[in-house]
Amino acid sequence: MFGFSETKQQMQDLLMESRAYVGLQKKALLVETRDKLSVILSRLAIAVVCLVLGGMVLLFFSFFLAYIIGQALGSTAWGFACVTALVLVLLLIFWHYRTLWIIIPITEMMNSLFTVDETPIDGEQVSEELKQSRTRMASGFSQMMHTGEKPANQVEYVSNWMSRGFAAYEGLRIAIAIIRAFGNVFGRKRRRRK
Repeated sequence: MFGFSETKQQMQDLLMESRAYVGLQKKALLVETRDKLSVILSRLAIAVVCLVLGGMVLLFFSFFLAYIIGQALGSTAWGFACVTALVLVLLLIFWHYRTLWIIIPITEMMNSLFTVDETPIDGEQVSEELKQSRTRMASGFSQMMHTGEKPANQVEYVSNWMSRGFAAYEGLRIAIAIIRAFGNVFGRKRRRRK
């Protein structure tokens, strides 16, 4: 006979396994986010250093070029005007190709970092624990749904259906507890107005 206490114990085991699974998913998400943020921040730091140093090189090179052109033309002012015109032309070329040189590479980098792939996140241990947890949850659920026994008489048949009804009620109560746990874990708990 499909007993209520047995169903309740299976539901509690399933709830405990679900909580462990949510914890492991949170850990895996944090590890993946940490890895991707470290890549983004390191590339951003490299880009800032290159821009600052490159800007300084461009500034001093433009002074050098302005003085050279100024000496060739006989006027330093005309040398600075020529260099300014050259930098303005370079700026317009850069502005015209900004999508090809800046936007598309950054978009591709972000897409490659934040696409979901099936490779292990940090190591084999977290992935193996997630797989085992999924397997335990699936087997617990299948055990609850299939008793494997045929009822001998009408009373046992009605008793089984009542037990399953109580188990469904208990499952609904546990599902609400899981939803609340998700809200607490991920910080989306609504604050009540006073």
